[in-house]
Amino acid sequence: NVDLNEFQTNLVPFPRLHFMITSMAPVVTPKKIETARTDVRAITESCFAAQNFFTKIADFDVEEDKYMAISVNYRGDVKAKEANATVQWLKTNKKVTFVEWC
Repeated sequence: NVDLNEFQTNLVPFPRLHFMITSMAPVVTPKKIETARTDVRAITESCFAAQNFFTKIADFDVEEDKYMAISVNYRGDVKAKEANATVQWLKTNKKVTFVEWC
């Protein structure tokens, strides 16, 4: 168990250059859960979709805006190897872009 302040402190060493954006996925109705994709890749990709952010950023651009760090937390039967492979897939397919100097 970790406090969110600890996440914010440990993820990025420059406190004036960042703020946390929280996202949750999948957010679907019980009726749609039967047809929604619930594999690790689909869940992770939808976490980085702007419509699933808890904070609305009017001019958010996936290709232009960059992340300094991310923390993806899963519930259920998700293996670390699969989670790491999914994050690598996000990076190689330009779904998530990091700053060059991190």
